[in-house]
Amino acid sequence: MNRIVPALTLTLATASALAGGPTSAYIIEGSAYFGAPGIELTQVGRVDLSDPSVVDILPTAGIDLRFGGADLRPGTGELVAFENTTNAMRILDTINGGNALIDSIGFMDSGVAGMSYSNDGSLAYVTTTVGAFVRILTVDADTGAMVAMNNIITDAISSLAVVPEGHPTLNPGDLYGLALTAGGSVRLVRIDLKANTIASTQFVSGVGFSPQFETGLDFASDGTLYALIQGYDEVSPDVFVEISSHLYTIDPASGAATDLGVVQADGTWDAVTLVIDEGQAQCPADLTGDGELNFFDVSAFLNAFAANDPIADFTGDGSYNFFDVSAFLNAFNAGCP
Repeated sequence: MNRIVPALTLTLATASALAGGPTSAYIIEGSAYFGAPGIELTQVGRVDLSDPSVVDILPTAGIDLRFGGADLRPGTGELVAFENTTNAMRILDTINGGNALIDSIGFMDSGVAGMSYSNDGSLAYVTTTVGAFVRILTVDADTGAMVAMNNIITDAISSLAVVPEGHPTLNPGDLYGLALTAGGSVRLVRIDLKANTIASTQFVSGVGFSPQFETGLDFASDGTLYALIQGYDEVSPDVFVEISSHLYTIDPASGAATDLGVVQADGTWDAVTLVIDEGQAQCPADLTGDGELNFFDVSAFLNAFAANDPIADFTGDGSYNFFDVSAFLNAFNAGCP
């Protein structure tokens, strides 16, 4: 289901957000490989984690820019993407569209890349394939200046994710990636930048097709690891069927992937990034997602309430009445952390 909505009227359910769990994730259209109708290069979408076929299309991030990898910067809530055209980090405006340049990083070949922030938001990790190596740059998050460069011989790593604080089984701050193999499989790898090596490898099972294209990877704050994977099926010799992005959770211990569904089932996303968005859980009344509570949030609520949109069901009972209005006003008055 593809719903193009006004920027101030997002259409994602809030029940799990009110309960403290993530409800959605950002994705970015990368190379327009599949040429699906209505999908544009650099298009930003917000995926409903409970039903990945529901994608709200947000304002375009930029014209003729190819993004690969993105993350929400801790402490700011800014959605920052690595843009392959000029090897630059850019802050994406998901409300009005457009982007703001942080700075060009350099030292990278053009192509799909992965990106993730350190838990304190001071550093960003960016990766892409350069010749026979996977190159991972550690850069200053404020300026884009290079702090360290690692060249590691391994399969192409197309996405990065940092283990969050308080993870029940993994070491907080460790860097993980998804590596696509030439044989049509995908591995979850732990990257040791100090030793300049792949510290551990876990083959991912349960994908159900040959994963060959851009992917996304991100941890939720509760430790759940989400991934986007796409590729193709060989239905007969020399006959291939393209597979749109599927959303998975992956068990880091076993590599077992659980398929949550196809992203935008009636279209196709050539998604190059996955960013779990937990902003609504922290501030339910911030319906515009800009980190502020103001008239625009009130307007978004009233529009959703009039349309019986799930975003206005603040009580989570499936009805739209005075109790939802009261719950929204209480959340609005409570402010954001």
